[in-house]
Amino acid sequence: MRLMISGLNPLRETDKKAVVEFCTLLRRKLKDNLRQIRLFGSKARGDDDPESDIDILLLVEKRDPVVEDQIIDIAYEVSLKYDVVMMPVVLSVDEYLSSLSRASLFYRHTQNEGLVL
Repeated sequence: MRLMISGLNPLRETDKKAVVEFCTLLRRKLKDNLRQIRLFGSKARGDDDPESDIDILLLVEKRDPVVEDQIIDIAYEVSLKYDVVMMPVVLSVDEYLSSLSRASLFYRHTQNEGLVL
């Protein structure tokens, strides 16, 4: 069964539960440092298969090893609980909005196909 997040994106029930829990735990842990969560890739486009990972872009105000470790720990916990593969990409807002980044295919895909959660 596929469910909708905000009426825009079809996700399998297990994937939706994993994404919701991942977002909840991130917001609780990172608080004001977390600026945006964006689902992208095959899950956002709706052309995924059961083996597809869940690509999530996390924009943070301050990116450092402690923050990255916290995110990895949460992704690991959720991945194990729901038998999915959470693939977070962590960037600071400044990194994401830099002119070099804005010229990249990654930036265009996350802007055009990504779903803000």
